[in-house]
Amino acid sequence: MKKSTLIFTIAAMSAGAIFSCKRPLYVVPVEFKSAEDIFSDSARAEYFINNAYTDMPAEVSNSYNWLDGNAMLASASDEAMHISTNKTTPSAAQRMSAGNWNPSNMRYYRASDGAGEIGSWLKWGGYHGNRKANTVLKNVHLLPTTTSQRFRNRIKGEALVIRALHHWFMFQKWGGIPIVDKSFEASDDVLVPRSSVKSVIDFIVNSCDEAIALLPNDPYTEPSEVGRIDRGTCMALKAKALLYAASPLYNRAGNDSLTSYGNVDITRWELAAKAAQDAVDLNWYQLYKPTANGQQNYATLFTAWGAGTGNRELIFARLRTPNRDTENDNFPAGFTNAKGGTCPSQDLVDAYEMDNGTIFSWANTTQAKDPYLKRDPRFYASIIYNGAKYAKFANKTNYTFSTYDGGENATGLAKSETSYYLNKFMDYANVNPAGATGSAYHNWMYFRYAEVLLNLAEAGNEAGGPGYSAPGATNPMTPVAALDLIRARAGMPTVQTSFANRGLPLNKENLREFIRNERRIELAFEDHRYYDVRRWMIIEQLPKFIKGCQIIRAANGTLTYKPDVVVENKVFETKHYFFPIPQTEVNRNPNMKQNPGW
Repeated sequence: MKKSTLIFTIAAMSAGAIFSCKRPLYVVPVEFKSAEDIFSDSARAEYFINNAYTDMPAEVSNSYNWLDGNAMLASASDEAMHISTNKTTPSAAQRMSAGNWNPSNMRYYRASDGAGEIGSWLKWGGYHGNRKANTVLKNVHLLPTTTSQRFRNRIKGEALVIRALHHWFMFQKWGGIPIVDKSFEASDDVLVPRSSVKSVIDFIVNSCDEAIALLPNDPYTEPSEVGRIDRGTCMALKAKALLYAASPLYNRAGNDSLTSYGNVDITRWELAAKAAQDAVDLNWYQLYKPTANGQQNYATLFTAWGAGTGNRELIFARLRTPNRDTENDNFPAGFTNAKGGTCPSQDLVDAYEMDNGTIFSWANTTQAKDPYLKRDPRFYASIIYNGAKYAKFANKTNYTFSTYDGGENATGLAKSETSYYLNKFMDYANVNPAGATGSAYHNWMYFRYAEVLLNLAEAGNEAGGPGYSAPGATNPMTPVAALDLIRARAGMPTVQTSFANRGLPLNKENLREFIRNERRIELAFEDHRYYDVRRWMIIEQLPKFIKGCQIIRAANGTLTYKPDVVVENKVFETKHYFFPIPQTEVNRNPNMKQNPGW
């Protein structure tokens, strides 16, 4: 049985190591010892590869609010608006939304990168962690002859994928980036130019393929290994990279090889579908579905950790020791220590279907009268709304949210401008930010099985329509079948039933929009939407503002909803398809070409 792949468990691998959210995962600063000293001993080599895991983006804080100003990337997209009690200094998400960022003034992450505050370019998802992976690959041959071949292959495979992951995180932001596949010596030319989109994707895919051949054929079960990169991680990364490669932003004509392939090729979709199918064919994973309650299944997915949870959906994730940081950062108004944080948009709320698979509409007077009734169960697991009831919420019991004008949760510096607060990832039944008590596990999933299924659905539909299945599959799965699994877990009707209830034909074009909305709902706040609307090249057709819902309560208790209140403008220019290369990098490397428009 596949056990949860969680970086957290790496802490247990190091004899004598004490895990803490305030301490890194190694006992001694092994990266400062000589390579000969480290790799002459397999235990020290393992410490070193353990440490290489600590430069992933999720390492910037215990909370999921990674951006500078304690914001989520979701608040820089159409998913949400960032609310902060600090009204004088805008967060990174607010600056991005307003278009007030450029190559010289943008700090992305809330933690210092120790490299000139240029964020993910060097450390968080960048070349700092990449260097550690290259050090392993360069020196793994120094391991003692008594070291097992399995161990040699395993840490080499891990290093290959850690390096590929760092290139991937940067590719998402900048497109073609310099490929750094070796540890530089003092005499080397470090003024490396950017590589083409094709070269970077090929590098990531080839790294995954090489690692797949090295890593064990079976999932990890030993406590010293559960939590490491495995074959499933390789396949999930490969599928995601190929999905992006096939998408319109990259799979298009043009003369700039740093931002596109320069041609359109449908076979790129076929490759992406096959890569996702390969991950399915491993048969290591399944959607987390411990109960018959779709809302509960989805809600507990992100906090389920430990023996007996049966959470086999996690492919590669970061789990901290129990804490309350994500709850602290997104604590609703109406409570002591409220922060506001990531406040979902009306646009996102409206995207949640009715529980029969039909589309919610404010033009439907019955639905508009009670807009939060009979919605997709994932809505209730993800969004705190006016009238939401909780048996226990932080320090209060039998609590009902009041986000109408003048309501308890609509006052103070932390009040939501949209009338909604974030519920996904949270465990307010056990965590009380108001009293600074309680804690919970939080799984930040770089890859989970539902995403693989969504990748398969999208790529398969683009390659051949709703009934397409990848050639040579062991357990062939069509786009419709993949979507049905995800919707069944949530307690939603099948694709066929949903289309019938809408009176729509099930064809490639209609399924494309269905898949995009399913991604929007299933993967909300997981750092997908910001990139998805760009790779689909639909962002220029989206509203250039965030809407909220003003709720007015009459003396007799009747509620009036105004769902079209503009609460934040969203500036998008063509240059925003890609992040700007930090000016410090352009200044010190004459071969570093800036992204278009910046």
